[in-house]
Amino acid sequence: MMLKFRKAEIKDQSHLNQISLASKKYWGYPDEWIEQWKDDLFISIDDITQNTVQVAQFKEKIIGFCSVSEEGDFFEIDHLWILPEFVGKGYGKKLLDYTLGLVSHSTKPIQVVSDPNAEGFYKKSGFITIGKIESYPPGRFLPLMRKI
Repeated sequence: MMLKFRKAEIKDQSHLNQISLASKKYWGYPDEWIEQWKDDLFISIDDITQNTVQVAQFKEKIIGFCSVSEEGDFFEIDHLWILPEFVGKGYGKKLLDYTLGLVSHSTKPIQVVSDPNAEGFYKKSGFITIGKIESYPPGRFLPLMRKI
């Protein structure tokens, strides 16, 4: 199989942050918006060492990553990013399923604040929209989704 998963390492941080930026830009958002969202797109060394962070590798190249944190009574998908040239090929779904499988021993629900462009992706993965969170720019809302 050409797609492999492994635990993210500290040395991956810079590359993972490049992937999250490239993936967000894939949707054609203005650079001004991307600049406002940079903190939300950033994965820190603490994120990598303290959360469940898995990378997807295709032919040894890191093509995406997923980060899940435990937030009291639920798990939160903090990051799920795939390089643009690999979007729409099923790799994001495989990465999500693999990463959630690592925390599925728990009965806690899993939550995500989704990009509006990814809401359909999460619905296909069994998530339902339970609310919305205001974002930037003012008047833009992100779907709050949950899977039980």
